[in-house]
Amino acid sequence: MGTTYFLVEVGEHSLSSFFVFMCPKCRNFTNAPVGQKRRRCSYCGSIIDITKAAVVLVDSPEAASTAVKIYNASRGGDEFEKAVERSRERVKSLVPAERISSSGLTLEEDVPPTGKRARLLSILEERAATNPISLTELEKLCNASKLSWTWVEKQLTAMGNSGMLIFPKPWTVKLVRDIGKAEEPQAVIVDVSDDILGLLNQEKKPLRIDAIIGHFDKRSISSASVIASLEKLMSAGEIYEPRQGHVSIV
Repeated sequence: MGTTYFLVEVGEHSLSSFFVFMCPKCRNFTNAPVGQKRRRCSYCGSIIDITKAAVVLVDSPEAASTAVKIYNASRGGDEFEKAVERSRERVKSLVPAERISSSGLTLEEDVPPTGKRARLLSILEERAATNPISLTELEKLCNASKLSWTWVEKQLTAMGNSGMLIFPKPWTVKLVRDIGKAEEPQAVIVDVSDDILGLLNQEKKPLRIDAIIGHFDKRSISSASVIASLEKLMSAGEIYEPRQGHVSIV
């Protein structure tokens, strides 16, 4: 099955539409709104380039969550491939099926060797300190500053692990630690999986990820620890995302 490549520039009519696709690293299925170019995998933490994925188009976040559960249970297979084919014409009508030119990408050799981290931190401080910024928009800003996205992805992962930033939604990022603390040693990651399950059992309803992070922040447990534990529970199939930004016990 060939991969569907596309540019992610869409009109208002597609705001409720979602793509369902597979993470190329851990091969778990996930989803993102049409119009987003990248998202962080909720299972392995890698950042997925949606423009290089084979996608299934669905009409609502609820349908996307259902499709993710079905494809993860069956590991994709023929049913996913057939759904990709059924979606192909709709994807073409919704998103121009134009291959992305390599001339529009920032090459590693184009990146000046010094000051890269300072420029990335400056962008995050200016655009992601107050409100989250989408990974798509962040990539545009980094390209404009001649920062290789491959390098940026590694920095985002490290900053997320240290608790310096969070991903309020898998396709957005927010700076949560002062720039002045940027060079502090990485935070110790604590496994709070059992505590998260206890909290979800106690509440008996889906909880917002940012609310869970806030709950543990009161106990001086870093957001990196909470996110790592959430990803561990998702990988084990003990929790899932019934809708974007929320988690619930399976």
